[in-house]
Parts: sequence; C-alpha cells; structure tokens
Amino acid sequence: MKSKNEIERARCSLTKIIEDIRAIKIQGATNVAIEGVSAFQNYLMALASEDVSPSNTWNEIVSLARKLATIRVTEPALRNCLRLILSTLEKKGFEDAINTSRSVINRLLRAKEVIARIGAERIEDDSVVMTHCRSSVVESILSRAWKQNKTFSVICTETRPRYQGRKTAENLTQHGIPVTMVVDSAMRWAMRRFDVDLILIGADSITVEGSAINKIGSRLLGLSAADEYVPLYVASSLFKYDPTTTIGKLTAIEMRNPEEVWGSPPKGLKIENPAFEPVDRRHISAYITEKGIIPPSLVAPSFRELLPEMESFDAENLQRYGF
Repeated sequence: MKSKNEIERARCSLTKIIEDIRAIKIQGATNVAIEGVSAFQNYLMALASEDVSPSNTWNEIVSLARKLATIRVTEPALRNCLRLILSTLEKKGFEDAINTSRSVINRLLRAKEVIARIGAERIEDDSVVMTHCRSSVVESILSRAWKQNKTFSVICTETRPRYQGRKTAENLTQHGIPVTMVVDSAMRWAMRRFDVDLILIGADSITVEGSAINKIGSRLLGLSAADEYVPLYVASSLFKYDPTTTIGKLTAIEMRNPEEVWGSPPKGLKIENPAFEPVDRRHISAYITEKGIIPPSLVAPSFRELLPEMESFDAENLQRYGF
C-alpha cells in the first residue's frame, strides 16, 4: 500500500504536467496526449494502491481530468483519451482504467510509426517539401524518408511568435536533411522560389467536416498551395478528431498571451495572439493517418472504426465529464 505522500507526489506530478502543457514546454498534440495520459495513469495507480472504490475519489479524479483536458482547448486527442479512461473507470474500476491508459499510449506511439511509414512513401527523390510549425509526426515522416536514402530538401517557417519552426529545423538538420528557413510571411514566395513539390503539416484538431486546425499561418499556407497547385497533406492520428463538432460545437481557438508577440508594447496598443486556425478541407489533398491515406470526407467514419469505444459517447453524454 502506498503512503499518502506517494499519492500527493503523483498528484503534484500531474499538476506539473498540466503547467508544462500550459507553458508549451511540451509541444505537439501527440506528445501532449502521451504525457498527459501517462501522468494521469500514474495518478490512478497511486489511488488504486489505497484499495478504495473509485466512487470515493470520483469528484477529485474528474476535476483533475477536466483541468488536464481543458488546458489546451484546441487539442482533442488528450480529451478523447481521458473520456475513454474515465468511462472505463466508471464502469469497471481502477485496474481496467489503468490498462486503458496503457493501451491508448501504445496506440498513439504505434500511430506515429505507421504514419511515418506511410508518409515516407509520398516523399520522392529530388523533391522539395514544405512544412509549418513543429509536428513530431511530420518530423518522423521526413527522418524515415531520409533514412531510406531518399534525396530531398525541406523549407520550413519560423512560426512566430514562439518560433517552433526553429525546433523543426534543428531536428531535421541533425539528421543531415538540407533545410531552408523563411519568415512566415514569405510562405508563398518560398513556394514559388524553391518550386515546392509537396506540403506536409500536422494537426492539433480535425473537425467533422474534415477541416484541420493547425498553427496560425496554416490556412495561408493552404490558400497558397491551392493557388500554386501544390498538394497539401495533413499527417495526423485520428485520435485528434474532435467528436464534439458532430453536435454543433465549433472548435475553440486558443488565444495566447499578447506578451509573446511584444513584451513591451506602446501604451494603448491592443495585441491579438491566436495560436491556431482552420485549414479548409478543400485545400487538403488527403490525411495521412494510422488507417492509411484518406480524404477529408472520410475522417469521421475512420475515427469511429478506429475507436468504436467512443460510440458510447453520443450527443447526449459526449461532454458528461465537463469537457
């Protein structure tokens, strides 16, 4: 039996993960989901060691799950995982809920491997690939293609105001991949200047219409791709599908701290700092997912095939845990 101190340590570790996600110390929707579920699993394991019924700690469990699920409003992957875990806990108890936690982590990791394998097939020799922001899934695709001895180069954006594109550039150059960086506003110029063959981006959320919610600037990239007839692929696990969009909810767009844009602005200046925006399904050639390459129109049914357990979350109880 664990001591109360160990329970508290697990609770504090979960709280730290929540704060790290808030501060974007953990980047990428897949990584956020994996880290969040892992911390929540450890918390459940600590509680289970007390040999008590989940009903005795239910309110606190749901409260912490809600804080974790809503810390980044534009990332449904973590919310989908937490819904499955809480549903299992409610119906079957700690042991099954902990096993569900392990299962979803393994499925997220496996999804990244499968998507990397499928996506690498789309990278051709002597091609130019463009990307925006940082996606661990996109990086996996590109690094896998490079290990297959394919020759290509990458154009990436700075991705202001937090410059996540610099991390993308750093990671890719460590593999030896030739990378050129441009400022965000040079997207279309770069597309023409370097004769881009393919655009690869990730997604933080996918709607029922098949649109992708990704880092601000992604919609401009999609519009430029359409104008220049460059195919744009979204590499994403289907875990990022937002089922609440089926009941009429619009995916929330996270607004970040204005100080990220300008730390000491002139007095009276108003700054808006949206973190994400939608890429219209019309500008998406296809999604590269763990179930293969699929058109935007098939995202919703593919999600239901991948996670039939989510069928129990119908319109009436989809947000029963408060998220």
